[in-house]
Amino acid sequence: MADGTFAGRTALVTGAGTGIGRAVSLRLLALGATVVGVGRRAEPLAETAALAGTDRFRHTSLNIRDREAADAFVAGLGGLDLLVNNAGGQFVAPATEISRRGFDAVVDLNLTAQAALVRAAYPGLAARRGRVVTLSLSAPERGIAGITHSAAARAGMAALTASLARRWRADGISLFCLAPGTVLTDGVGDELPAEVLARIVATTPLGRDTTLAEVAEWVAALGSGVADAVSGTLFEVDGGSGLVSAASLMGQEDR
Repeated sequence: MADGTFAGRTALVTGAGTGIGRAVSLRLLALGATVVGVGRRAEPLAETAALAGTDRFRHTSLNIRDREAADAFVAGLGGLDLLVNNAGGQFVAPATEISRRGFDAVVDLNLTAQAALVRAAYPGLAARRGRVVTLSLSAPERGIAGITHSAAARAGMAALTASLARRWRADGISLFCLAPGTVLTDGVGDELPAEVLARIVATTPLGRDTTLAEVAEWVAALGSGVADAVSGTLFEVDGGSGLVSAASLMGQEDR
């Protein structure tokens, strides 16, 4: 992306304190954006701010599952050029061992809370003919053993993205999902053993992971208008992982 691409634009990035959210925030800042970064914990957000080294990064502790607080916060932002739905997560477990509470929590975080945030951002996005990029998983509609709760939620978010792309086209709002495949962040390392991650990457047709820098660049590109001939689409930047359901290796014993 060219220097200054996001000059004068404002982006809201969820989960901005670590991993993909931090990488996206730093890339958007480098391109000239003002970034509002939110996350549940203040300390990682402060670390992102220190790395950014600019007052164009504003950060606030916010749990997007707190609907009232999230709605009020987004309403106070005013015009918004880009919403990056990055906050999300899951745990690996056989389908029969996921409790109702655990299933509901993962679906809320990856679907209903994100959907509510997009709805809250609608006035600000419409004012600037903005864009929404939601981080997803490779081929969630085909199912992913081991994280059935997350796959269901991500497939729902992809359907919502397509639906809103049709509904909000008159407002000039474009929406995308981005599925980066295996990104070797600290969070992923906490969820899965190194040998499982290595098998998933090796099974991917291109035999490689997706780097943080690549994910950040794709988010920036989609948010900049490069892909404005497209809306409502899930982009799989995953080395072909979704073609072979490589991620399902994490749940080989799932029942």
